[in-house]
Amino acid sequence: MAWTVEDLRDLAELLRAHPEWREPLWALLASEEVRRMPERMERSFQRAARLILALYRAQRQHYKEFIAHRAETDRRFAELAEAIRNLSESFAIHRAETDRRFAELAEAQRRHYEEFVTHRAETDRRFAELAEAVRRLSESFAAHRQEFLEYRAETDRRFAELAEAQRRTEESLAAHRAETDRRFAELAEAQRRHYEEFVAHRAETDRRFAELSAEVRALAEAQRRTEEILQQVLLRQEQFQRTLDHFGQIIGPITEEHMVQALQEWIAQQGGTLLTPVVSITLDGLGEVDGLARARLPDGREAWLLVSAKAKVWARSITEFVERILRHPEARERLQAQGVGDPVLPVVFGRALDHRALEAAQRARVGLLIGRQGMLVPPALWSLSEGKPLG
Repeated sequence: MAWTVEDLRDLAELLRAHPEWREPLWALLASEEVRRMPERMERSFQRAARLILALYRAQRQHYKEFIAHRAETDRRFAELAEAIRNLSESFAIHRAETDRRFAELAEAQRRHYEEFVTHRAETDRRFAELAEAVRRLSESFAAHRQEFLEYRAETDRRFAELAEAQRRTEESLAAHRAETDRRFAELAEAQRRHYEEFVAHRAETDRRFAELSAEVRALAEAQRRTEEILQQVLLRQEQFQRTLDHFGQIIGPITEEHMVQALQEWIAQQGGTLLTPVVSITLDGLGEVDGLARARLPDGREAWLLVSAKAKVWARSITEFVERILRHPEARERLQAQGVGDPVLPVVFGRALDHRALEAAQRARVGLLIGRQGMLVPPALWSLSEGKPLG
């Protein structure tokens, strides 16, 4: 009698009811090569996993070293950003190439894994078919021994075919493993060259940093010497300023004394009269009027004399007197607060004269009184409230 699908189902039910029969039946049906196939596949997977893990750990260690060194390099070469940028671009190109190679390796691994998954699914499907057949065979084994033997022969043939397919699969896996090992070797060699380039770059970086440190130390030494020279200059400047202050304390009163005498002589020559003593007045940080007096002019009008006294009169002496006193709003307000009103006669007094001061006094319409030479440029009447000459 021929075996039917129902017979195989009955055999499968017997195996489910008696699990202890499965191992003897499997030993009877399956060859030694087929039984050891999962163990060999597991060893192959473990070996590949160990290789990938070793490569990953080495790459991660190298990447950590690179990250630490790049941080140190960025800190040291903050002033050399352009050179670092160029180096970073070169490294980015190399890293992109490395990423591309890893992507190719990952793609190859993905395709091989898909092929393996497909093969495993096919194997599982065939084992499922075999299990279903064994189950049905077991259910009808007692009544259909001869048909069972024929079916076993057919099963052996199919197992032989399966073993041949497995052999071809193992050969394919061996070839793939050899190709994978070759690619891993190439990747390791590329990683080694990259690390050697990295070590050479780090040595060059350290050398350049040492040169920069030497230059910085030389610069610091030069700066120290410059500071010492500057301290000496400041000391001499302070000594010179003290000398000037001492000289000013001597020459200032003498100049103001000559200014008062020359001013009195000029007023007398003009037929006028000084109504108040000639005094000096300070404008609270805005400057100082060296001579201030109220006078009656020859025509009977009264005016205020505003005098700036200098040892030697320069053109800038005229300009500073006009800008800082006669036209400066705050200076005019403070003079008015002291009781000085319109009109005023501005005069610059000096014991010596620069030739350019004559033209400056004429343009500014300010009096120029020089020691024994007298009034070289007569003063014009000014409006203190408006800060400009009258008429």
